[in-house]
Amino acid sequence: MRLLIITFLLLFHICLNAQIKSLSTIDVKTSTVKHLGQSEKIKDLIAKKATSKEKKESSKLERKIPENFKGRRGHSKSIIPALEHLGDDKIRQKGFGSSARDPIEPIVNVQGIGNFGSPHDPTGDVGRDYYLQGINITFVGVYDKEGTLIEEFAMNTLWSEFNVTSEGDPIILYDEDSGRWFVTEFTDPGNLLIAVSDTEDPLGSYNAYSFSTLEFPDYPKFGLWPNALVVTTNEQGAGNLTNYFIDREALLSGSDANMQRISVMGNNNTEAGFFVSTPIDWNGSLLPKDSRPMVIALNDSSWGQVDQDQVEVYQFNIDWANPNNTEVTNTSIPLSPYDAFPCSSTEGIFGCVPQMGGGGLDAIPEVIMNIPHFRNFESHESLVFNFITDVTAGDNLSGIRWVELRSTNGNDWSLFQEGSFSPDDGLDRFMGSIAMDASGNIGMAYNVTSPDSYVGIRFTGR
Repeated sequence: MRLLIITFLLLFHICLNAQIKSLSTIDVKTSTVKHLGQSEKIKDLIAKKATSKEKKESSKLERKIPENFKGRRGHSKSIIPALEHLGDDKIRQKGFGSSARDPIEPIVNVQGIGNFGSPHDPTGDVGRDYYLQGINITFVGVYDKEGTLIEEFAMNTLWSEFNVTSEGDPIILYDEDSGRWFVTEFTDPGNLLIAVSDTEDPLGSYNAYSFSTLEFPDYPKFGLWPNALVVTTNEQGAGNLTNYFIDREALLSGSDANMQRISVMGNNNTEAGFFVSTPIDWNGSLLPKDSRPMVIALNDSSWGQVDQDQVEVYQFNIDWANPNNTEVTNTSIPLSPYDAFPCSSTEGIFGCVPQMGGGGLDAIPEVIMNIPHFRNFESHESLVFNFITDVTAGDNLSGIRWVELRSTNGNDWSLFQEGSFSPDDGLDRFMGSIAMDASGNIGMAYNVTSPDSYVGIRFTGR
């Protein structure tokens, strides 16, 4: 594993203007997130329930296979093939400039937890003193900042206190503003579970919550905003983008919480047949200038809705008291041309990129990867995210398109810089994870694979 500090090709689209519009066709439903109660401290529950792992294994044996990836149909043809491949990616980075530094080793590089089969669905976040990792179905590892595993526990250690059971797809978030941990996952038949720690201590007590979803909440993703915990799911297929907004303050206070489920139009013409929005996660100590939580989604011109490849930014003005007053604004921001379905492998149900030894790997095409990060720098606000794109003229080599959007007045977002990270080594790059620190440095981790290479993890930055 190597760190390559590189000089990215920056592309400023001065001539491309974002289009902003209010959406008149939205579906708003209200509900309540039920407070299940407050748990004992996890460290005490672990001591009392030495059979937590056995309970987890029992849950695994009885587990009903969820309806994952609703609408996913594997390979298909784009609606407008002429707009799918527009030549080699003009902003592909094939090498490294003279300012690139020598390879740097990570300060902490340890083996994560993981004794579950495929997929592990790893998730994690870093807090003031700890790093938490979660895997299916569902274990949490608590590490200190030096990488020492302090404790590992099954989430059923907590959920069994409230007569609910882990089913998987965990997401872990750290709320920097309150110093609290959010641990989430789905459960059968159509519910999402949320546990919010009472303190910075991940082995302390938690307030537990549950809420019902319209259908099975496939592919749940979460993001924190000052006024809401934002959840996106794949429930109704690609034609609808399903977004939930839960009163954050109520979750932190240990009470039932108001929730609004807001659906906006998606796109049934995607090649993968699987299409979701991705929530934005607020980082840093400065509040956003705009209180409206955000989600984003791609809009490839070959899907037939637009003439130019772009990203859609949705901002939600939520009226908790009167949902009829809730409003959604959509900002369409043009990007350099991309092909978000760079799949060269047809092996397996969801095969997209090849691996050594055969068999295709899912690279989650046409979806913005979890988690896009927001940060307020006072002089401007930044939003960074990534997704995969074909960096060739149709040969389907997967590189990672990274993007930084900026706003200088709190609501008008535009493209600041972007690049397609794909050094000329024949490797597919996929499933990136990108973040920006308080100094504006960008770091990105990702997977690599090829027909002649086993899957690996690498990282880079600027």
